[in-house]
Amino acid sequence: MSMTPEQDDAALEDAAKKAASGLASGRPRTSVAQDLVNDGWSQEDANSFVASVEEAMHENSSSGGGSGMGGWVWWIGALVIFNLLSWQFNWPIFIW
Repeated sequence: MSMTPEQDDAALEDAAKKAASGLASGRPRTSVAQDLVNDGWSQEDANSFVASVEEAMHENSSSGGGSGMGGWVWWIGALVIFNLLSWQFNWPIFIW
């Protein structure tokens, strides 16, 4: 039985969600990959897929993206710069 592209996309999305939730809960990569093997994936494909999901999760969490610690540092820096410019050019607006 062959799958349509929509079914393939849905299956990959489900696998990615399953891998991401397993990794986020602290399960080892090998255990998460074994779940995919149990679902019919080859061991090599499962290991590669889980590693890709783990890398994407790591990049997403470390990039900041306007949230988390990086976002706060950026906003505080912007407020400090705005206040310095307001003081330097005698603008009537100060944000504390």
